[in-house]
This record gives sequence, structure tokens and C-alpha cells, in this order.
Amino acid sequence: MGVIGFMNRDKIQGFLNKDKESNAEGLSTAKPQRTNPTNSNNENSIPNPTPQVDPIEEKYPFPDFKPIEDLVGNWKKIPSSAFPRQVTVKVKAKYIFAGGAGSSTIPPGRKTTALSFSGDQLIIAPSTQSKIRGKILIDDTDYKEILGAEYEKYKNRKRKAVMTQRQRARLIAAEEEKNSGPQSIPSQSVTIATASRLPKTRLTEYENQIGKIPKRGNDGRVEIMVSSLMSGEVSEIKVNEISNWGPIRYELVD
Repeated sequence: MGVIGFMNRDKIQGFLNKDKESNAEGLSTAKPQRTNPTNSNNENSIPNPTPQVDPIEEKYPFPDFKPIEDLVGNWKKIPSSAFPRQVTVKVKAKYIFAGGAGSSTIPPGRKTTALSFSGDQLIIAPSTQSKIRGKILIDDTDYKEILGAEYEKYKNRKRKAVMTQRQRARLIAAEEEKNSGPQSIPSQSVTIATASRLPKTRLTEYENQIGKIPKRGNDGRVEIMVSSLMSGEVSEIKVNEISNWGPIRYELVD
């Protein structure tokens, strides 16, 4: 039994006719013309085609990302995981030394560290290790822009991961379709796509001699192979170096 994988040595990776009618007034001596009612409203008689659904896109959908304002309670309930963040102050701010022993001024344009959020103000400090603290309105910093940019990067990473899953699934499907197609020479291999069409006795024979075909995960990877790589049993390649997993098949070797 073999598992075919293609290696990538370069280490590859959802945000609207109106019909015009004219009415003639007055009398007419002309004989009215007949109309063919079957030809009226032809457009309305054409059914709308049902949009085709890509099964792979249906299996691997893009995440439904909420607006960032929903995640931070319209900037009133920012979670602790959103801190610390380095931000730039837009107005003059002030640090207060411990015990109120003194203070220092932060000029506009200076960077500081946002440690937490209270009311409508950020609690700031020169660094995460510093003992002095200050407060500044969130809108007097670029905190919203910083967090918004990070959220966009996060969404892009998730979309890219889904695209990678889709690409991998299409490659696997194409490979299995090619291997399960008609062949002029009797095939000496049985892929997972053709195994379900084998007589039960024939399939049982393969399974008794070699074992059952390994299972794939939802991402298309061969689970037993991934476990082997992760445990270090195979040291020549790493999991992140594999860009495509080929068909799983039984091989008959003389």
C-alpha cells in the first residue's frame, strides 16, 4: 500500500420592467387586430435556472466573519485578549508615577503600550513591565485602527486556509477520477474511488492481505501518515512541506 504525496520544497501556505401600458381613447372604425395571448409575457414563462453549487466550496465554506464592532461591543467591551497593544497617541497624554509621586508628559505622535480598557479610556504605560500608568481616550489613539488591521490579517489567513483546503480537495478528486477512468491495460492498483465498486469478496481479499485503506481527514490529508510525520517516524519530510495528497490505493507487486 502506498500513499502518494507531492512535496513542495519551498514550504508552501463574505465582507436591487415595469411594463408600460398605453390606453387609446376614442372610437375607431378599424377592425381590431387579433393578438396571440400565448406570446405575451414570454419572459415570465422562462424559469430561473437553479445556480450550481460547487460541492467542494460547500464542504469548505468561508467563515462568517462578524464586524469587529460586534466583537468588541462597539468599543465598550473590549476583551482582555486584545491587550497589550502598542499604539500611538494623537494628543498629549500623561503618565502618573506610583503613589502620585510625580508625572511625565507624552507628546502627540509618541508610541505607548495599551494595557487594558476602562470606561472609555485606555490604561497605558511605557511598556508592559513599567510600574507607571496613564489614561487616554481610545479615540485619542490609533488603537481602533491597529486592532482593525490585525482583524483583517486574521480574516485573510482564515480565507487562505480555506482556499488551500479547496485546492487540495480538487487535486485529490482529479487524481482519483483519472485513476478510476477506463484503462486499456488492466490496472494493477485499486484506489479509494474504485474500492467501493469492487465485489465484496475481492475487497475483503485485499483487506485481509494488506489491511483496510487508511482514512482521510476533513482536510484531505491521510491521518495515519500525518501522525507518523508528527511523531518523527519519518524524518525526511515535514507535514508543512506536503502541498498535495495523491490517491490512496492498493498496489499489487509481483
